[in-house]
Amino acid sequence: MNKIGMFQFIGILIGASLLAACGQASAPGAASANPIAPAVASAAPLATASLPSTVANSIPVSGDNCALLSKDDVGKVLGETVVDLRDPTKHGTLCVYQTQNLILELTFLHTFSGFANSVDYMQKVRADGIGDTPLDVPGLADGAFYHGNAKYRMLFVRKGEIVYTFGVRNVTADQSLSSPDNAQALEKGVADLLLTRLP
Repeated sequence: MNKIGMFQFIGILIGASLLAACGQASAPGAASANPIAPAVASAAPLATASLPSTVANSIPVSGDNCALLSKDDVGKVLGETVVDLRDPTKHGTLCVYQTQNLILELTFLHTFSGFANSVDYMQKVRADGIGDTPLDVPGLADGAFYHGNAKYRMLFVRKGEIVYTFGVRNVTADQSLSSPDNAQALEKGVADLLLTRLP
């Protein structure tokens, strides 16, 4: 990647991270003295900051991607009641599901700034050298792997010309964010469910 492309990439990541952080809200029932929003801004970046594409430049799969999986659907997979579902991008490319303890970010990527198509995008993400060696998930759609490091790995799934990413984090007692031990299983469970809802 050339220097200009790298600066654009960094700018996109910062913008996506800020957009995601602005969309975070305190979960209903949470103590008002410990709101989640400030913790998000100060904690490790959420899933959107790990994407080498921009959510803002992605085209939604449908008019309302966040309606593909209801709060109840996701809650059953996560094993906790989803108390909030929001679309911080306002155009269906990022759906954030929040329980008292977990945050799931689901992205829908259809166009890829600087990448030819979904296959090229997945190859570039796999080879970017960020985090640990990608971990393949055989038999899931047209290709899937976990990407990131031991503390936080996202599931990337390609089906046709669309890439879906799934990132599960938990909100700890001190309101910081960390990855739950079973994050990969939860991400795959949500991916399996989403794939049953797609054409």
